[in-house]
Amino acid sequence: MRYTLKQLKYIDIAARHKSITGAAKSLNISPSSISSAIDAIEEQSRKKIFSRLPSKGISITQFGHGFLSNARQLLKAHVTFEEAVDEQAKAINGAIRLGCFTPAAPILLPLITKFVADNHPGISIHLTEGDTVKNMRQVIDSEIDLVIGANTNLDASISFIPLFTAPPHIVLPHDHPLANQSSLTLKDVSNDPMVLLDLDQTREYMFGLFNQDNLTPKVAYSSQTSEMVRSMVAAGMGFSVFNLRPLQKQQYTVGDIVRIPLTSGYQGVEYGILHRTDAYLSSVDQVVIDTCIQLRESGAFNMATLPQGKNGPIL
Repeated sequence: MRYTLKQLKYIDIAARHKSITGAAKSLNISPSSISSAIDAIEEQSRKKIFSRLPSKGISITQFGHGFLSNARQLLKAHVTFEEAVDEQAKAINGAIRLGCFTPAAPILLPLITKFVADNHPGISIHLTEGDTVKNMRQVIDSEIDLVIGANTNLDASISFIPLFTAPPHIVLPHDHPLANQSSLTLKDVSNDPMVLLDLDQTREYMFGLFNQDNLTPKVAYSSQTSEMVRSMVAAGMGFSVFNLRPLQKQQYTVGDIVRIPLTSGYQGVEYGILHRTDAYLSSVDQVVIDTCIQLRESGAFNMATLPQGKNGPIL
């Protein structure tokens, strides 16, 4: 049988209106167009879809009921097909170069990239890590498109979209005498050896925190990786200060750690998205930005921080 979707649509609407004239009015076409569609199918099938009732419109025949059932399934499938094609045409594809402050990368990037991948499978993300100065230079030089980093000493050419603020907290060996405290000050641990995360701006920030209490930390060990610092603390070699925490419990070769918030008043670190102010933001860039904002609004980033005044779990 030869037919068109338009013919099936006309017949379906005529059946719903029980009137050729009514169907024509609803589609803003002539009644003859509806009649022609009906006649064409009835001629090929050699069966009547409708019984014409003078002055009463039309009624569906037994054959017509079966025909309409199948026709409506086909029309519905066509609508579904068109919607799928439209959705595919609207899909955003492309690549983005996304940088991140090294200590924050294993905590924040999986959260962001998973959300993007689930909702925009056509987007590929090339990840880089670095300190604040390196990340900012790469953005300025257009070597990367966006950076997840801190709002610290930003160049005038950089725009910042805030995502969340991470207050500082103390990390202690799990068997430390102060491990059960609900909150601490830096003075409480000022006589203990410190394991320092030794990155340029991180070092400045840490010493600035102690300077708020007119203290100088007794740095006994230092490392440029968060994992090493946490492992040293877990082994009982001292304490440290962090702003972020892993989203899952970490395993250590020796010992374990506990996180305890600092009392209020200590400066936190504001994390957000950095990009060149004059940069053209592609649709892919905008997807990543919108994703981060959506995660911010849902509170997803809060899992990476330790609220002030609340005892932290052993992580």
